Amino acid sequence: MQVLTDISSAGRGQSRLWTGMEDGTVKKLIALVLTAGVTVACASQKAPAEMALKGLEQAVTAAKPEIEMFAADQMTGLTGAVDAAKKKLEGGDYAGVIADVQTVTATLSAAAQTAAAKKAELTTEWATFAALPAMVGQVTAKVTELTAMRRLPAGMTKTTVDDAKVSLDKVNALWTEASGAFAKGDLMAAVAKARDVKPLVDTLMNSLGVAAAAAAR
Repeated sequence: MQVLTDISSAGRGQSRLWTGMEDGTVKKLIALVLTAGVTVACASQKAPAEMALKGLEQAVTAAKPEIEMFAADQMTGLTGAVDAAKKKLEGGDYAGVIADVQTVTATLSAAAQTAAAKKAELTTEWATFAALPAMVGQVTAKVTELTAMRRLPAGMTKTTVDDAKVSLDKVNALWTEASGAFAKGDLMAAVAKARDVKPLVDTLMNSLGVAAAAAAR
């Protein structure tokens, strides 16, 4: 349950999860690619074309982890475009190489920005689940209390309590998976699991008569 207490610091920890755009690595590489492109355009030589393509490959490699995680649909096109530029270089089409490098660089920049925006969105959503640990704690305490009673309160049945135990086990299992994913930096999986947990907890609270306000405290 340790990771549960770390949710509220998700926004502050965002910078540790994004190692490309915020520290300027990808931006610097893209700038180098564009500079190399100007050289190619002027000299039309093999060496400058190779330098431009190499810079592009480095920029793609730096941005790849975040793009694959948060904008996966755009990664295939980038990889294919780089491969196409390589073939043009092998064929001696240096002007074609620089044209491709400039196009792919723009595409890469857009993909990196999309990935960064998605990551920020998911980080914000993850933070909205900050109250879940307290809610689960309230439900757990209520189940323990009801289980210890010889006579259940009016309107409460043994079946209801037994069902709550099963649901609570599922909640704990899902939250363990969500917390583990978050600890590994996999926000997509963490948020997906947390989305599954929230309605289960809400249902448990309603069926057991646990007040949301009490859980929030």
